[in-house]
Amino acid sequence: MTSDNRVAILGGQPLIAAPFPRWPIWDDREREALSATLDSGCWWDGDGERAARFASDFAAYHGAKHGLAMTNGTHTLETALAACDVGEGDEVIVPGITFVASAGAVLAVNATPVLVDVDPETLCLDAAAAEAAITERTRAIMVVHVAGAAADLDALTALCARRGLHLIEDCAHAHGTFWRGRGVGSWGSFGSFSMQSSKLMTAGEGGVLICNDDRLRDLARSYANCGRVEGEWFYHHVRYGANLRMTEWQGAVLAAQLERFPEQNRRRNQNAVALGEALSRIEGIRPQFRDPRMNSQGNYCYVFHYDQAAFAGMDLRLFEKALGAEGVPMGVSYPSLNELEVFRRGDFGPRLRASAPKIDYASLRLPVAEHAARSTVWLQHRLLLGEPDQVSGVARAVKRVQDQAAEIVAAGG
Repeated sequence: MTSDNRVAILGGQPLIAAPFPRWPIWDDREREALSATLDSGCWWDGDGERAARFASDFAAYHGAKHGLAMTNGTHTLETALAACDVGEGDEVIVPGITFVASAGAVLAVNATPVLVDVDPETLCLDAAAAEAAITERTRAIMVVHVAGAAADLDALTALCARRGLHLIEDCAHAHGTFWRGRGVGSWGSFGSFSMQSSKLMTAGEGGVLICNDDRLRDLARSYANCGRVEGEWFYHHVRYGANLRMTEWQGAVLAAQLERFPEQNRRRNQNAVALGEALSRIEGIRPQFRDPRMNSQGNYCYVFHYDQAAFAGMDLRLFEKALGAEGVPMGVSYPSLNELEVFRRGDFGPRLRASAPKIDYASLRLPVAEHAARSTVWLQHRLLLGEPDQVSGVARAVKRVQDQAAEIVAAGG
């Protein structure tokens, strides 16, 4: 083999030489909006309007009536649960593949997360597994649209309607995902979006909670605004609440991010479809299922299933290292929630008092989620903003690694 063909991990040149677009992306729109916010002297939402206007515009983009601008995507989930009156003694069904905050928000309202398995193709909540886990204590199902792939919203909305449960959509990965012509987050009682630095729109931190129900919106706003009632005296506090308001600085940045988002979403989708077609032709690689009921996918990450048997037995971490050396921006899968130490030890701090349901998390097995955590590859979403030849280079890099897999394994990386 010539040195020109050798994989980068064994001393060759990276296949993808040109860097992918940076993240986050910003320009003079953010600078001008921040400068105008500074000059206005209105830096919090009590005086300003930037954060509230952004949240309203973001909600409208996803087909929802209301949008609330908040501190982060963990607090939006907590607020959604509180507004739905979920609390001590209640259970909330949560999928195994997600960031810990999905379950942490349940703990924050003193409810019990019930961890269930995921669909092996989409990695999203398995509707049948969710239904099997429902008890008399179940108050809500939290669905996570993993890597922007929508869970089966037809099945889940029907299930929640049939069983009288709230559907909370965790859309931290799914800005711009549309299901049968309507944005995710607008299907359940609430949709929660994160604006943390790695997300598809960002102000470093931040979150937006969207919904269509006027009463739930008012309860959520009250919880996030110190228990106040909108339009009443500033010191009129009618219920328990926290201070979870977004600043005007974040609203200014996010309004600019929203302006460029539709074109970014279009480009990501176009590149993701092309990449999926190319990867599907490689033995041992299976892209995350893209449900035809989705009009677009947010693509927080690009995810594919990896079979090490087709790569000379190369374990997942070594494959990720080899692919990264070729110039591919790499991420990593979440562990299955039941394998996190916080659940194995049951170390929930002040949460889950004596009256809470008892779950032996240490003995819980979620075989699909556990396998997916050890066999899926997660690529950073910024690669989908690259030029088409760069993106197709990802598939060529995977094939290059496969062709030299035996040598990589023998060298131990």
